[in-house]
Amino acid sequence: MADLLNIGKTGLMASKKSLETTGHNIANSSTEGFSRQRVNQTTNPPVVRYGNIEGTGTRIRSIERVHDENIERRLGKTITDNSLYSETATQLTQVENIFNEIENDGLNKVLNKFYNSFRELGNQPENETIRSIVRDQANLVVKDFKRINGTLDSLSHGIDNRIKSQVIDINQITKSLADLNKKIAYLEAVGDQTGDLRDQRDARVRDLSESFKVKTYVDGKGSFVVNAVGIGTLVSGGHHQELVASSMSKEDSSNDMAGSSEIYFEGKPGRPITDKFKGGKLSALVTVRNQSIYELKSRVDSIAHEFMNTTNAIHRRGFVGRQIPVDAEGLTPLYDAKGPVTGINFFREPTSVKGAAENMMLSDEVRSDLSNIATSLKPNSAGDNRIAIAISKLQHERVMEGGTATLEESYLQTIGNIGLETSKARIDAEQSSGILAQIKGVKERISGVSIDEETSNMVRYQHAYEASAKVMQAADEMFSTVLNIKR
Repeated sequence: MADLLNIGKTGLMASKKSLETTGHNIANSSTEGFSRQRVNQTTNPPVVRYGNIEGTGTRIRSIERVHDENIERRLGKTITDNSLYSETATQLTQVENIFNEIENDGLNKVLNKFYNSFRELGNQPENETIRSIVRDQANLVVKDFKRINGTLDSLSHGIDNRIKSQVIDINQITKSLADLNKKIAYLEAVGDQTGDLRDQRDARVRDLSESFKVKTYVDGKGSFVVNAVGIGTLVSGGHHQELVASSMSKEDSSNDMAGSSEIYFEGKPGRPITDKFKGGKLSALVTVRNQSIYELKSRVDSIAHEFMNTTNAIHRRGFVGRQIPVDAEGLTPLYDAKGPVTGINFFREPTSVKGAAENMMLSDEVRSDLSNIATSLKPNSAGDNRIAIAISKLQHERVMEGGTATLEESYLQTIGNIGLETSKARIDAEQSSGILAQIKGVKERISGVSIDEETSNMVRYQHAYEASAKVMQAADEMFSTVLNIKR
C-alpha cells in the first residue's frame, strides 16, 4: 500500500507541475519573445521484488522551453539586415530632401536664374537695376550652396549623436546580458529552471542585433559568449566590454570633420573601430556619414569651385561699367578713383576645392559697388555686352567631369545618384521587413503559445491529477481496510 500511495503521489506532483507550466504558458501568451515550456516526464527507477520488476511511479526529468537555435540565428541575422536597410533609407531620405527640386527652388533653379540675370544684363548692360538683380541672384546662389553644405553638415552631426546614443544602448544591453549569464549559471548550478531567463537573454541578443551583426556560442568553459562580427567579444559569461563614442578632432575623424563621433573599446582610444561593424544600424549610420554625405559634400564643393572659377575667368577679362579716365595717349589706367577697372573677380577666389561651397561669397569689389560688375570687353564701351553674354553661356558649357558635362548636368547627376541610392534602400528595407515578418511567424509557430493547445493540455493534466488523487485515495482505503481487520 505504501508503494501504491507513493506512485499516486508522484503522479499527483507531476500533474501539478504540468498544470503550473501550462498556466504559466497561458499567462504569457501575449508576452513578446516568450517561448512556451513543456514538462518532460520519465518513469522512476523500477525495483525488483519477489523476482518481479515493479514500477515506482513517475518523476519530472526537466522543464524545457520549446526553442529552435537555427531559427533564432536566422531571426537575428534578419533583424540585422532589416535594421541596416531601414536606417539607411531613413538617413538617405533626409539627405534626398535637401535636393528637393520640386517643392523648393533648389540649386539648379537658382543657377538658372543667375545665368538668366546675366542674359538680361546683356540686353541692357547699362541698366543699374538689372545689375542689382544680378548681384541678388548671385547672393541666392551663394546662399543655396551654403544651405546645402550646412544641411549636410547638420545631418552628419545628427548621425554623430545617433552613434553616441546607439553606443549607450549597446552598453546597457551587454551589461544586461552579462547579468543574465550570471543568474542563469547560478540557477542551473542549483538545479532550478531558467527558461524565462533564457528567453530574456535571447531578446537582449535580438536587441543587440539591431545595431550590428552578432554571433553567439557557448565556449569550452560553458560560458555564453556574444561577439560583434568584425569587432570581437563584447560579452563572455558574466563579463562585458564597454564601448565608448567620443567626438574627435578633424585629423582623427574618419570623415574629415571636426567633432565626428568615433567608437572604440574603453581604454583604447587610439584604436577606433567605427567602420568595422558589420550590418545593423551602426553600419548604416557610419556608411551614410562617411560615404554618402562625404561624397555629396565633395561633389557640391567641386561644382561650387568650378562655378566660381569659370565665372571669374570670364569676368576678369571685362571692364567695369563706369566711365574710365583716359590719359593723353588714349590709354586707360588699371585703376581709377574707385579701384581696379579690370581683372576683377566676380566671386572671391576659392583657395581649394575642399570647402568651396562653405566659403563661397561675392568678391569685395562686386559687393561694394554695382559698377564693378563687368559687361564689356573694352573700356568705356557703352552697350558692349560680350562679357555678360559669355557668362550667361557658361550654363551650357561642358566644364565638369573633364569637359563631358555642364554644371547643371553634373548637379542633376549628383542628385539622381542619391535618389537611386535612396530608392534602393527603401526597396531593400521593404523586402527585409517582409522576410523578418516571415521568420517571426516561423518562430511563433514553433515557440509561441497556442491557447487552444494549452487549454486542451490543462484539461488533460487536470484529469491526470484527479486520477492520481483517486489512486492515493484507493491506497488509503486499502490501508484502512487492513487496519480494520485487526480490530
